[in-house]
Amino acid sequence: MNARIMLMIALGGALGALARYGIAGFLPVYRDFPVGTLIVNSMASLLLGYLYGLLFFGGGVSSDMRAFFGTGFCGALSTFSTFSYETFELLRDREYVLGFLNISANVIITISLVFLGFILARRV
Repeated sequence: MNARIMLMIALGGALGALARYGIAGFLPVYRDFPVGTLIVNSMASLLLGYLYGLLFFGGGVSSDMRAFFGTGFCGALSTFSTFSYETFELLRDREYVLGFLNISANVIITISLVFLGFILARRV
């Protein structure tokens, strides 16, 4: 592996993890609903969709920036395992409506934001 690319992934990952901790930790759980996880997953999806759109539409995104933002920052910012655990806890606690709301919100919103990011990149 390329040492520079690995460094970019590590730096992006460190910043993404810190951003996740700061954002998700700042936002309260709203009536047992994990808002922070939904927000960071949404942000990572929008950014990743935008980055992919820039690449698709011929924007000059270097391999360093793809590694930094795509693999590093977005990979560490997105929290699929946390989302899965929080959903499991809701379902285990028989909070079925909140559990399925969490699943629906995370899937629908994040896929929509990848699409939006992709479209926004086309306009650049």
